[in-house]
Amino acid sequence: MLCMELQNHNAYRSEFKPLIESLHSNALLCVLHKKRDFIVHRGMLEVLSTGSVGTTEGRRIKISFPFPVAAHESTQDAYERFKEVCRKDKFIRSLAGPDCDSWPIIRREWKVPDAPDKELLELSVDAWRLIGETISHVVVKLGGQKLDLSFSCSHEPEKVRAVEFSQKEFFKSVDGIEINS
Repeated sequence: MLCMELQNHNAYRSEFKPLIESLHSNALLCVLHKKRDFIVHRGMLEVLSTGSVGTTEGRRIKISFPFPVAAHESTQDAYERFKEVCRKDKFIRSLAGPDCDSWPIIRREWKVPDAPDKELLELSVDAWRLIGETISHVVVKLGGQKLDLSFSCSHEPEKVRAVEFSQKEFFKSVDGIEINS
């Protein structure tokens, strides 16, 4: 859109076009640019999801094991599947489920196959910042004020990746035991 809006400006080739082309250095923007027509008109962005289940005590994960979580599946649905596995397999329950000092946790990561080295949330934040900086430079070159690019709505990546669940509910649902937590 920037190209379309600025292509007739006399500084387009010398100043704006190089700025706009710098957006192609971002891994996520590069993927979106290449696959735009498919994503917009016929499909969606392909995302890989990995997961693990385990227990946490406070700020650290105590133990975890790989657990398949589909990209389209909610963390809550994956947790319900995990509880069902624990109900059916007491060995898995004893390894991966919580004890009296820990809470169940599911940790997930989402990645784009074309940029597998970085998690999607981090790619998205990097892309947002790069687009913001590019637009801000354009605005300044056109005589406007630099844009405020603070990102106060950003979530802590680890808080998005890891979700803790109720110890009390797990014991009740899986083991049929009421506990006072």
